[in-house]
Amino acid sequence: MRELRDMRTGRKLLTPEVLQGLLGNIGDGIILTDRDERVTFLNPAAARILGCEGEDVRGMHCMAVCPFVKLDTGRLYKDPLKKAMEGRSSVGLSRDIGIYRGDEPVFLSATCSPIVHPDGSVYGCSVILRDVTRMRRLERKVQRDHDYMRSVFTAAKVGLCVLDEKAAVADMNEAAIVIMERPYQAIAGMQFGDAFRCENSFEHGCGHGTLCPRCPVRRNLEAAIKNESYASEFTVTMHRLGLEDPVWLQIFLSQTPGDGERQIILAMIDISARKQREQALDDARRRAEAAAHAKGEFLANMSHEIRTPINGMNGMIDLTLRTALTAEQRENLENAKQCSTDLLRIVSDILDFAKLDSGHMQLEQIGFDLHETLTSICGLYEKMATRKGLAFTPLELALVPQFIVGDPLRLRQILNNLLNNALKFTSKGFISVKAAIGQQGTTQLLEITVRDTGIGIPEDKQRQLFQPFRQLDGSTTRRFGGTGLGLAIVKELVSRMGGGIDVQSVTGRGSAFSFWIPFTEAAAAEPETSKQTVFLNPTRPKEPADDADIADLLALCEEKLTGAADAPKAPESPKHDGGDSE
Repeated sequence: MRELRDMRTGRKLLTPEVLQGLLGNIGDGIILTDRDERVTFLNPAAARILGCEGEDVRGMHCMAVCPFVKLDTGRLYKDPLKKAMEGRSSVGLSRDIGIYRGDEPVFLSATCSPIVHPDGSVYGCSVILRDVTRMRRLERKVQRDHDYMRSVFTAAKVGLCVLDEKAAVADMNEAAIVIMERPYQAIAGMQFGDAFRCENSFEHGCGHGTLCPRCPVRRNLEAAIKNESYASEFTVTMHRLGLEDPVWLQIFLSQTPGDGERQIILAMIDISARKQREQALDDARRRAEAAAHAKGEFLANMSHEIRTPINGMNGMIDLTLRTALTAEQRENLENAKQCSTDLLRIVSDILDFAKLDSGHMQLEQIGFDLHETLTSICGLYEKMATRKGLAFTPLELALVPQFIVGDPLRLRQILNNLLNNALKFTSKGFISVKAAIGQQGTTQLLEITVRDTGIGIPEDKQRQLFQPFRQLDGSTTRRFGGTGLGLAIVKELVSRMGGGIDVQSVTGRGSAFSFWIPFTEAAAAEPETSKQTVFLNPTRPKEPADDADIADLLALCEEKLTGAADAPKAPESPKHDGGDSE
């Protein structure tokens, strides 16, 4: 290194000791060379960066001490010191230039500057180094993340539209272009509502229509502009420019900081096909409900018209059976009576279920005598069970109050169905009815259990019991008869009373059906609004009628006979008062 001397005194101005004092504590690495690029000075920071601490590298060629390479390719980098001295100007390193310290790449930021003597001659070069490995790695990670996010942004099947802080379109991916059916160049910088117009912006543009204050797009975008943390999800009907058909979009709004300014991200999903399917399903549901309602209305209105002729036929058969008949005639009439009774029961089950399904059934809330209701029902089935050779356990009424508020007709209907099933499916053993009072929170419950020793129900079939038109198997229907509606009606009635029903059964050992309904006690019994019911009364096979029944039956038959005798040859169908006598 050429010595620098004071022009007046001739003293040295720059010595190694002076350099060590000036440059030793600088954080950046500093290398000084002579004109032949041989190292004359290396500060501690440079030694640390180059990994040559404790070595004497003075006199070595700078490119041997600091061999610059392109780290992305591993190829040597051209000599920047020579270029700096020949050009008499500073030369910097291009990006991704560094050295290998062992096997580890070190990214460097370096500036090579010529050392010029006051007389204008170049007698060396200075190199200022800085280790920028950490910064370059962060930059590369940021770039990789950016490239990854860009690839996700581009390849996403969800439409992504980026808006600037004024809600103008700044970027969009391919899926958004497909949804909008317009190229990005045509809508860049436009307001989102103008680029993909809602119904409110056709005439005056987005934000200027009379309905724009209520537009969910405008409301959400304005809220996002005012609040950097605002995010939302909404559904809106939009229109492509020049097309009439609406497009249903589900939009997810979020925000992210961009290059010095906020960005609003709109993720768009075209749910038009789903909306069309939902609309078609909704239309089909309404049509099905209308058809079901019409069917229920028809069946419910046919209740009287169907059952009255059957009841009249039964009355005429009963009246004829009380006359002198041969044994064959009596047997034929009794068979006809049994068939007519079975038909009445089937028709009644179907019509009862139709009334429940159509919503015509109304529950009464009156005070009635619970003891009398249970006694009358159990008394009837006790006679029928005894006649079949079954034991019937007497009902203990001391455990329940005498007067309660509820619907006595519906309670009789439930017990009739359960006891009729117990009687039908039990050939030996016993039938019992047990009533008790339970508690659910502050609500009192009337709990009634009907138990039998009949054929029982397999566990895997018990879930089907309360479904309409379901029997355990086809042989059950052939052997015992029935429509499979009785228990479905029971479950519906109990549910509408606010209660529940359960079954416990073992095949071959019998079943126990328990139901519970809420109630309140009453002071006394009130007169029932109607002694008639649309529901099936229990079948009374071979049960002799009492005097009142016989009197009513004879009166009905005489009325029909008199009417038939006095009627003209082409009479109209008689109109009934709507009551059902069963």
